[in-house]
Amino acid sequence: MVSGELKRGGVKTPLRNVLILGIGNLLLTDDGFGVHVINALKKKKFPPNITLLEAGTVSHQMILAFREFDLMIVIDAVQAGDTPGSLFKFSPDDMHIKSGRMVSLHELSLIDVLQMAELIGKKPETVIIAVQPKDVSSWSLELSAEVKAAVPKTIDLVMAELRNARVL
Repeated sequence: MVSGELKRGGVKTPLRNVLILGIGNLLLTDDGFGVHVINALKKKKFPPNITLLEAGTVSHQMILAFREFDLMIVIDAVQAGDTPGSLFKFSPDDMHIKSGRMVSLHELSLIDVLQMAELIGKKPETVIIAVQPKDVSSWSLELSAEVKAAVPKTIDLVMAELRNARVL
């Protein structure tokens, strides 16, 4: 835990360590949404118990990093069949994805990594904020207009989560 305490209602409680994790491939238009949001969040000042991380595509190597965090806010793109730019907030438990047979560790999803973290006894409380992408197959460093318009709303949602978790 980060050294220090937070006083709320006359009671001292330890600070919670928070990871804000941006996922996605920056080269594939809207798939890079999570990375774009992290870059925008880097313009804000956060206390030392809040870490911003561009993860690109999730890797099994993140499991050990999860040990340091009590709360993780994941920013990503998700195909939900909705209007491009629509935002969703959910937990990993809300996702009912069956893991298929993997050929390599490069095929791990966030859900796979969280399940592995749970097996070693350190799965952080996790909130996922995701956008419905318009285009995840074209090569571009730019977001589509619809998804770009969702960046400020996503930042507002992240800040609300931090306030609700009482870390800001």
